[in-house]
Amino acid sequence: MWWGSGDGGASEARPGTLASLSSANSSNTPDLAVVEGKPDESAEVAVSLESVMRSYRDLLPLVDDPAKQVTIRHRLADLEFARAERIMTDTAEDDLSGAIAAYTNLLAEYPDRKGNDQIYYQLARAWELRGRTEEQLQSLDTLVTSYPDSDYWVEAQFRRADILFVNGRYSEAEVAFDEVTRASGEQNADPSFLMNAHYMKGWSQFKQGDYEQALLSYVEVLDLIMPGEEAAEASDQRYQTLTEDLFRVVGLSLSYLDGAETLQALFRQTGSRPYEVLVYDRYSKLLVERERYSDAVDVFEVYIHEHPDSPWAPRYHMRIIDTLELAGFDKAIPDRKAEFIKRYGIYSDYWPEADPEALAYIENQLEILLPELADRHYLLAGEARKQAQLPEGTPEPQSENRSNLSSEAEDNFRQAAAYYAEFAATFPDHPRTPERLFLLAETYIELQEWPDAIQAFERVAYDFSVDGEQNERAAEAGYASVLAFREYSRTWSNETNDDLFALQEMQQLNRLRFVNAFPQDSRAPGVYYIALQREFDQQNLDEVIPMAARLAAWQPAAEPALVTEALLMAGHSLFELARYGEAEQSYRDALAMMPVEDERRAGIQENMAASVFRQAEQLADAGNVDAAVSEYLRVGSVASASSLNANAQYDAASLLVSSARWGEAIDVLNGFRTRFPDHELADTVPAKLAFAYRETGQWEKAGDELSRMVAMADTPEERRENLQIAAELYDQAGNEDKAIDTWSQYANSHPEPAAVYMEAANRLAELYESRGDLEGRDVWLTRQMQKVDQNPEAADDRMRYLAASASATLARDALAYYDSIRLTLPLNESMAEKTRALEQAVQAYQTTAGYGISSFSTEAGYQIAQIYNRLGADLMDSERPEGLSDLELSQYELLLEEQAYPFEDNAIDIHEQNIRRAREGIFDEWVQRSYESLRSLLPGRYNKPEVTAGAVHDLG
Repeated sequence: MWWGSGDGGASEARPGTLASLSSANSSNTPDLAVVEGKPDESAEVAVSLESVMRSYRDLLPLVDDPAKQVTIRHRLADLEFARAERIMTDTAEDDLSGAIAAYTNLLAEYPDRKGNDQIYYQLARAWELRGRTEEQLQSLDTLVTSYPDSDYWVEAQFRRADILFVNGRYSEAEVAFDEVTRASGEQNADPSFLMNAHYMKGWSQFKQGDYEQALLSYVEVLDLIMPGEEAAEASDQRYQTLTEDLFRVVGLSLSYLDGAETLQALFRQTGSRPYEVLVYDRYSKLLVERERYSDAVDVFEVYIHEHPDSPWAPRYHMRIIDTLELAGFDKAIPDRKAEFIKRYGIYSDYWPEADPEALAYIENQLEILLPELADRHYLLAGEARKQAQLPEGTPEPQSENRSNLSSEAEDNFRQAAAYYAEFAATFPDHPRTPERLFLLAETYIELQEWPDAIQAFERVAYDFSVDGEQNERAAEAGYASVLAFREYSRTWSNETNDDLFALQEMQQLNRLRFVNAFPQDSRAPGVYYIALQREFDQQNLDEVIPMAARLAAWQPAAEPALVTEALLMAGHSLFELARYGEAEQSYRDALAMMPVEDERRAGIQENMAASVFRQAEQLADAGNVDAAVSEYLRVGSVASASSLNANAQYDAASLLVSSARWGEAIDVLNGFRTRFPDHELADTVPAKLAFAYRETGQWEKAGDELSRMVAMADTPEERRENLQIAAELYDQAGNEDKAIDTWSQYANSHPEPAAVYMEAANRLAELYESRGDLEGRDVWLTRQMQKVDQNPEAADDRMRYLAASASATLARDALAYYDSIRLTLPLNESMAEKTRALEQAVQAYQTTAGYGISSFSTEAGYQIAQIYNRLGADLMDSERPEGLSDLELSQYELLLEEQAYPFEDNAIDIHEQNIRRAREGIFDEWVQRSYESLRSLLPGRYNKPEVTAGAVHDLG
């Protein structure tokens, strides 16, 4: 029951239901206070009610004032209602008829009486106790419609909204609850109405499937019961049940929508709330309970996305991982752990802004996650490398600067390195940091990230001593750094001199640091020997000798092989000092000391050859060509297997070329090519021979060498240039076959540059014409025209000239064909053939004129005019049919004149167009011939004596 103050002993009403609301009538029926009592006083109360009612009934006839009579009747109706309500409470008997009749009569007799809103309120209560919902709703409808300012309005509207809701009239209920929410604030009504109206409004919207609006209503409720910043910690205990119910229905609404996406949109629309984290938390728990793990993960992700700087963000991230573990989604967990490190680790944007509590939480996670992920990726990399290993006997690919790891192995090693490094940066004083740094260095070794590997090894070797004692892996790490530097040095071939020197100096310091820190280590002499070699490589030759002596006196003694190498450096030093004759002798002495089976002997012999080679170079630099050539050729006798033998012969040839001793150079170069056909310099021989042959006028041989260069060209442009030069040389040699073949290769494979292509095509047309191959000529004439026609804007004057010339040549052939056709009987057949030839010739000359070259345009104009003129003349000269009478013959010839006349007119018009070019300053052979033709065709106009300049101006 929801009217009145209720039973004080009743259980707590469910939040959001009618029973949870207080009644508006409790403060508006003071008369009832005197008769209401506790349950155990019912008999006494009944007596009191009867006594009061009897007193009012006795008083009523004695009152003459109608207003007071109405007041007494109202009091009697209220007392009757209180009596009936008490009976229903005690005995469950319905005795409400009297009260309902009393209220109904009052309303019927006094429909406009002030205070009727209270009667409607009580009448609605009575109908509700009787279970007559329809009549109850009518009373409430009248109250809220007719008495908008009533003190009962808010409660009545809420009651009717509730009835509408119970009856499934959710749309009407939504409107009614909404009016309650707006009126509650204006009328300072009981706050519980506002809270519960928002709540029930949300349920009404929920029942209608309008889940998005329902969520907004639930937010209104949460705003009322959880307004402060402390809301995120715990909700008000007074609303604990309501709060949990809200979280449940919010979760249901979100599930009917797009879940996390809707939740994100909700708080973007309403703005962030202090309790927002609790909504996310409860919804995620609901999803986990329902085993909707993916949706729960989405919820956590949305919160993190919306509040990346929140202290809850790292905790929610770990909740994602926990949820994935619960769901058995093991494959996704490593990526999530990696993402945690990226978002919240020491290098993240989150780290410097985090509060101490959040940092402590993150560090606890990182202490576990970083080693776990690092070791995992290291193991994965090893497995990937093992799977990618080549079958036994397959040669490994050689790479100077990169490892031969598969991409999967490389990616895993890189990730492992990143986590090892981050562990050391996050926990610099952790007892496991040296171990992690050593693993980091080994990972960098796998990746061939040499500088990082060296740095990590050096940190282990030299930075973690305790009480002067080095850690147990110090010496191993120190030597590992030396080895890493050695591998690193193999990648320096492309470094600049300055950078290379700096790197080598760092390597030298690394070697010496190891030797000085661990002199008793058995590996120290070998490292020191490398340092000695470094000084030699740096040409610090004065330092080499004492360092070699120190190595020889090393205790415990160094290996004999190292000492032998140190002595060999003396010969190298002499060589570096350009004392090549002495160096040659020094190498001879070294060879005498070395065992026959020593594999280095070939290398020393190579050094001897190099000494001879350098002596030849010195002689060449001094200008002593004969002696230098002799020394170059002596290299082969000193060390016939030397790789320098070919270079020496090549240099001898080059020296002869530079001295313009062409005949000798040609002999040496041909000899070099015969002896060393696969030598790396063999490809440069054709260029030198071509040059020498050209200098000696051997054009065809020069062309042959250029043809070889075409096949060896590295780039299309180089091939094109060589092909062009070869064609020109064959042309110069007068070898038409090779010239045509080479020019054809050029034109067919190199349409650009267009200007050169045009010249090639023109030359091919000339060559074919010279051989009488007009069909071949016409192909290349046509291709010249096509080249210009394809892109006329890009054509220069020369290209247009060549195209016009080609077109004119073809046009002349068309003209010749036209001229060759005689008009014979039957005239209609020969005339048709003549006309087709005319059209082709005219079209050909029009094409010629279209290129805009004046010399060819005027020719085209003249010839087109002449074509028409000759057609007229040919008509007049055509055969006459036999057997015509004089009259018929006269009529036939008159008919011919009529047909010929238009052609003559066309010829005159075109000649006149052609001579007008004289005004543009063009008065060439063809313009002049047009003038001459016009003198014959129109003598009255064009065959007159010259006039003065002044007269010409007048005519103009």
